[in-house]
Amino acid sequence: MRRKGTGTKQGALLAYGRVLFLVAVVGAVLFRYSAAEAASGDSRAMVQSQAAGGPPAEARAESRIDWGAIVAVNKGRPPDDLEGRLHLAIAYANQGMVPEAAREFRAIEAAGYEDFGRKVIAKAEEALAKDANDILNLNIVAFAYYAFSDFERSSECFEKLVSLDPQNIWTRHYFAVSLSRIGKLDKAIEVLKGALALDPSNEYTHLLLGLAYREKGWYILSVLELARAGKAIRELSTLM
Repeated sequence: MRRKGTGTKQGALLAYGRVLFLVAVVGAVLFRYSAAEAASGDSRAMVQSQAAGGPPAEARAESRIDWGAIVAVNKGRPPDDLEGRLHLAIAYANQGMVPEAAREFRAIEAAGYEDFGRKVIAKAEEALAKDANDILNLNIVAFAYYAFSDFERSSECFEKLVSLDPQNIWTRHYFAVSLSRIGKLDKAIEVLKGALALDPSNEYTHLLLGLAYREKGWYILSVLELARAGKAIRELSTLM
């Protein structure tokens, strides 16, 4: 029994590292990309209209925004259309399509946008000053602050996104991870419990909750949650 438990702990630590790796990749790429460009085009108009008018008839149950429609708009664009790829990545991330989101983020990162640097946050915040409910720009600054290790501001942005789109389980996941980085593990657990209440079958929620329980030293609860996260762990293992 001890040997099995040890293996479970090692697997949990490895999975935890992969989760943080993915968030770091997302944040670093969004940090490099121009917020002004990311906030333009069909995707932004679609997000704004849906956020203002409520969910469209065909929207996914998890979100007020029809991220699937944003995927459809951008998926056929040329591979070198980085704005389209960024919108794809954000849409995939907000649907829990983790491998697909990682692929798009890595493609943008490989293209190289170092020159945009710290202008990203300034431009995104300028746009948010005009429209505080701009979901695309809120995503950009949330991940950018995370990339800068400014977890306090990152968590504030994700909290705002949760309030704007309360049925979006995936935003709650990022919010919980940010909270854990500023020592608010108890609040992170409550956020994850809220996500679990929305969808008890979500394996990524079970994964993050299991890892949070492990950090608290609640090993039995941790093992029970991690046992329900098999698919999430397998998907994350393909990203390394």
